[in-house]
Amino acid sequence: MKLAWLLILTTLKRRLAYRGDLLIQGLDEILRGLVALAMLEVYSAKTPALAGWSHDQLLFVLGFSLVPIGLFHAFCGNLYQLSSTYIINGNLDRVLLRPYPSFLQICLDRIAVEDLSGVVLGLGLMLTAALRLPGFAWDPGHLLLLAVMLLSAFGVVIAVFMAFAATGFWFEDRVGMVPPVYNLMEFGRWPNGIYHPALKLLITCVIPFSFVAFYPASLFLGGDTPWFPALLTPLVAGGALLLASGLWTRGIRRYESAGS
Repeated sequence: MKLAWLLILTTLKRRLAYRGDLLIQGLDEILRGLVALAMLEVYSAKTPALAGWSHDQLLFVLGFSLVPIGLFHAFCGNLYQLSSTYIINGNLDRVLLRPYPSFLQICLDRIAVEDLSGVVLGLGLMLTAALRLPGFAWDPGHLLLLAVMLLSAFGVVIAVFMAFAATGFWFEDRVGMVPPVYNLMEFGRWPNGIYHPALKLLITCVIPFSFVAFYPASLFLGGDTPWFPALLTPLVAGGALLLASGLWTRGIRRYESAGS
């Protein structure tokens, strides 16, 4: 943990040396969230209640989703480079020579502090929606539960992309599986009731993006969605991280370097 903290500080110092670049890239993350917000406004204008969910409820879910995704971009976004930079180019050799967990080294190689602007935007949208929603609980217990759910959702995101990035040890492709799977995360921001049962099964049980936003966020909105799936979010995060770690370890053992 001490080494991780030192690596984070070193990265922050390096990034803060170019504040203009940092600001522009931070605006890029905010614009990405604003595009999702614009889509929500368009859908809400056409359908005031989407599968029984109001505009403010969907706004809260959207804000909730931006927090774990922003944290992933900031601290684990380097997983996008696993196949191209580390496996195919052989830079994983350097990682494996160090007595430090390989997954943490790859993540800490690039910390995008500018992407935390997406987290700020997400928290702002959640606060805006919560102030409009009747009966939203502001007591410390509910706020603590909200923090736990946000961290659990972050754990689900890490687990999914750790697992799909690890497939690069078997299928050596520069693009890898992470970018295509990333696009599926959009489905987790909307009520499951609007999807075909097969798609609902996919994003709940196979690639659990419903536990990144919709299920945990619905726990605080008083909708018709059962509360039981929402409370499963920490368990889903723990189980997914365990499975992803096992796949990552097997992939590391299979790695044979890029040399001829």
